[in-house]
Amino acid sequence: ITWTSINDAFANCGGSGMTLGLLLAIFIASKRAEYRDLAKMSFIPGIFNINEPLMFGLPLVLNPIMFIPFILTPMVCVTTAYFATSLGWVPAATVMPPWVTPPIIGGFLATQSFSGAILAAVNLVISIVMYVPFVSLATRQELKKVAEA
Repeated sequence: ITWTSINDAFANCGGSGMTLGLLLAIFIASKRAEYRDLAKMSFIPGIFNINEPLMFGLPLVLNPIMFIPFILTPMVCVTTAYFATSLGWVPAATVMPPWVTPPIIGGFLATQSFSGAILAAVNLVISIVMYVPFVSLATRQELKKVAEA
């Protein structure tokens, strides 16, 4: 099991921090128009693992609320991918697709198997589930600030 292939295919969907899951979590859980507009603008680049619009637009940089899922989500996803590979459910990621390959396609190309694509989809769902509570919390805090002002 090689680090670069498994990391790019299963723990960097949408860029560092599995931010494609964050974008989808914003669509699911956020009621703030600013968050949703930013997610709309960041979605197409996010599919191709370019997350700078989200990193500096939300911002994720120095954001104490999003720090926890930003660090933990890739760790959980790479651990899931490691165990799925070591248990033989998914072939080892031996091919290194270009870093801009969309997530599910990247999982397929890295493993040369549809089970790799399924694992990438499962990791994407894991990332959404991990980000939703924090997006809800950030939305509530921002709405509270607006109401107080």
